[in-house]
Amino acid sequence: MPKDYQCPACRNPIDGDALVCSNSECRKELAYCSHCRDITTYSFLEAGAGRFSRDKFRCVRCERIGVKCLTWKAGGYCNGLARTGSRWDQPLCARCMHRVGEMGRSVLGWTLAGALGGLIKRRK
Repeated sequence: MPKDYQCPACRNPIDGDALVCSNSECRKELAYCSHCRDITTYSFLEAGAGRFSRDKFRCVRCERIGVKCLTWKAGGYCNGLARTGSRWDQPLCARCMHRVGEMGRSVLGWTLAGALGGLIKRRK
């Protein structure tokens, strides 16, 4: 059963993939935080220095630092903040990492099924 999300500013029920609150008085920008695993508002923290670095944002709920997911930055439909501040910064948010893992398991499963089918195929 999917989780019911609320805007942290106005407590309006929202979709988990919303980029902006649907309440006409609120209209705050929203993101899915990979640290607290909830929809949150965020504040700009520091600009990315350099060609390949990304701007850093602070989650209002858990106060942890994150960067916009590469799917979001590339123009895909994602509203996730990826984890940062560890040894390696993660390029994707928790939701995108989950989808990548599911796709990898599916590809691996079909590859193994095809290989086994080729081995046990009846020969004439």
